[in-house]
Amino acid sequence: MPIEWAVDPTERFVVVTVSDPYTIEQWRAAMLATFDNPVFRTHRALLVDRRGSEPVTTAFVAVMTQFFVAYRDQIAMRTAIVVADEAGFGMGRMTALKAEFGTPEVAIQIFRDYADAVRWITKP
Repeated sequence: MPIEWAVDPTERFVVVTVSDPYTIEQWRAAMLATFDNPVFRTHRALLVDRRGSEPVTTAFVAVMTQFFVAYRDQIAMRTAIVVADEAGFGMGRMTALKAEFGTPEVAIQIFRDYADAVRWITKP
């Protein structure tokens, strides 16, 4: 599967792992599935591991932003995105800025290091 999700062993957040190739429909289905998870509903925290995928396109960012606005009552309040390179970091920042503009109650941070992302997503 190009997009998989699982509850972190600490049960404080959900991890979505993205691997190429995938479609926006697969991404959307994975997001909707996480919304149904009790751990996600309790903590509304998400770690997106994009180290196995290419950076998103601006068109993909636009679709994601529309999705976040449409599901604003269900989306993660804290999202950590882990990327592999500078291009991924830049597109992650674009995603965060656009998502936060449409849904200012969310916090999104981009990381190059998985452990740093976990520390941020689990801090009180």
